[in-house]
Amino acid sequence: MDAFRLVTPLLQHPILYCRDPASHYLVNTWITSLFSHAILSQLGRTTARGDAYIKSPRFDSAELFPPKNISGFAPTTGIAKEEVVTKRFVFSSSIIAELRDKYSNKANAENPTRPTRVEALSAFIWTRFMESTQSNADLQKKLYTILHAVNLRTRTDPPLPEYSFGNIYRVAIAAPRLEKGQECYKIINQMRDAIRNVNVDYVKQLAESDEHLSFIKEAAAKFNQGIWISLSFTSFCRFPVYEVDFGWGKPIRFGSARLTFNHLVTLFDTRTGDGIEAWINLKPEDMAKFEADKELLSYVQSSPGENDT
Repeated sequence: MDAFRLVTPLLQHPILYCRDPASHYLVNTWITSLFSHAILSQLGRTTARGDAYIKSPRFDSAELFPPKNISGFAPTTGIAKEEVVTKRFVFSSSIIAELRDKYSNKANAENPTRPTRVEALSAFIWTRFMESTQSNADLQKKLYTILHAVNLRTRTDPPLPEYSFGNIYRVAIAAPRLEKGQECYKIINQMRDAIRNVNVDYVKQLAESDEHLSFIKEAAAKFNQGIWISLSFTSFCRFPVYEVDFGWGKPIRFGSARLTFNHLVTLFDTRTGDGIEAWINLKPEDMAKFEADKELLSYVQSSPGENDT
């Protein structure tokens, strides 16, 4: 059976609002990533158009990453048992440009190193999260990290096909030094170094040894003890989600269902493609502090209280 036919039933069109159809698809996130969701969307679009040639997804990632014994590790680590609030914060293109300038390394005045849109916004959100929700006492006792999901498809040797399906990603972990008066660009440099280290050698070691599994078991134990506090970022920016057309026209709004993960930031392009929406998951008490942060609000285009998801 064609591989795409196995996932086609997951594409659904059951909702009608104000005479306009709304589509969604249900995919188990334990077996997919945002990249795989984008693959499904593209396949659905080409199928709806009746294209003669359709690239089917590849389900062979287990050949690169053979199953391992994960006893002692709970895959549900990170899923919040308590209430989590999700709110949407919109940042305009002009604000993002301002943040990119703010986080630029101006050591070389003639050729300053400018961060990407996602890098600058990630650093800004992390600093506001730290300032608004974490106490000075905790800063001395806990480990604070920034996590970014990194696509491994282009980091294997040879690179995996674009249509390789599954959770083929790892997280790059940066632990910025929390120094008073630290230059903003240093946070960006630490994030870049962490992402750069997820390279071909890293993927090879990931596939051949149990070192990474031991690491995530240790990290999970620290997380459960409350001594490791992470803010995780995943980005859908630059994915052509607003180009997907199942035959009813292109979408006017794209987003995610409410997720049960605390300390999670999901970034989406706005429909015009120049701004970014940050969907942020926090505990209610942390969200109340975060959304009241004056510096944060000075950069947000629209009021988060009006855009609860």
